[in-house]
Amino acid sequence: MTDDDTHAAASLYRRVAGSYDLSTAWLEPYRRRTISQLRLRPGDVVLDAGCGTGLNFDRIQAAIGPGGRLIGIDPSPEMLAAARARVEAAGWTNVTLLEASAEEAVVPGPVDAVLFAFTHDVVQSPEALANLLGQARPGGRVAAAGPKWTTVAPHLNPIVWQVASQFVTTFEGFRRPWAELERAVPGLAVEEAYFGCVYLAWGELPGDPAGEPAAGPVAAGPVAAGPRHVDLGDLPGLAGRHLGYSSWHDITQDEVSRFAVLTDDVQWIHVDPERAAAGPFGATVAHGFHTLARFTALLEEVLVVEGVSTTLNYGLNRVRFPAPARVGGRLRMGLEVLGVEPAGDGVQVRYGATFEVENQVKPVCVAEVIFRYYG
Repeated sequence: MTDDDTHAAASLYRRVAGSYDLSTAWLEPYRRRTISQLRLRPGDVVLDAGCGTGLNFDRIQAAIGPGGRLIGIDPSPEMLAAARARVEAAGWTNVTLLEASAEEAVVPGPVDAVLFAFTHDVVQSPEALANLLGQARPGGRVAAAGPKWTTVAPHLNPIVWQVASQFVTTFEGFRRPWAELERAVPGLAVEEAYFGCVYLAWGELPGDPAGEPAAGPVAAGPVAAGPRHVDLGDLPGLAGRHLGYSSWHDITQDEVSRFAVLTDDVQWIHVDPERAAAGPFGATVAHGFHTLARFTALLEEVLVVEGVSTTLNYGLNRVRFPAPARVGGRLRMGLEVLGVEPAGDGVQVRYGATFEVENQVKPVCVAEVIFRYYG
């Protein structure tokens, strides 16, 4: 979508946000069938593109469980406010909501499945599809549903227009709304319903050249866009938001070896490449604490807090090192603001940091880091 299209969509959904759930309740059977085509499993990471008020969340959560993650994006603050209320009422702690256009959204990925449920404007945008599908794992599942012109019962098309015009900004591609998606998803399956007025489409993204789903983020995915600058007083407004990613950084033997000497932790898995090549990881690996120690530097690539005289690293609530960070790989950090609260004369921020290595499924470090800022 162009900027004008995005603004038109935001204006449209501002008007319908309050009545959206009721006015689209009749679509529930099609939403349910579309989600079922994603074949979700416990622990999956799911992107709900154009999530609206969160009507799909209950069914997704039932499939992925508390060990999974649900990411919802929508350009409308009014729709997201309803989605956020739904999340809070249900007590879900594994949901991230992003106010962004589909063309620009940077999700805390990679994701296992992408849902386009009645988001016609999004699936007509090659830029939006390239961005969102580029943040899915190779072999990731995709499912979509939406309205269309019917050739089975053309006398129903005026009704289709009357209903759809409340929720779309363009009728471009309405004869075959899945056409752009078909270019990205080889072998896309399509089914028509409700006398040809509704379509469902589903399939899988290509895997790696060997035919197996590749591990980890797609290297050609979104890159760091530079740090966000906020004033100290504006930090509470970031609570619950994912702020994006740092740039990629090489994991070098020189840095790992120097950290080993500095910390007097010179175990061979860190400093002896020849021996480590035959070891459990196939290469030397960075210390877990080395990865964690990069938090402060990578934080500055994502977020700069201005109007601050003193910044303190106050501690950690939880840290895990789920996978090795091999020398020769590239590392980046995703950042989420988990909470912001007063702390005496300052402000305390709980950050969620996820350190990822390119082309690796599991993150190498997941940490909740507490910083305190004083003006």
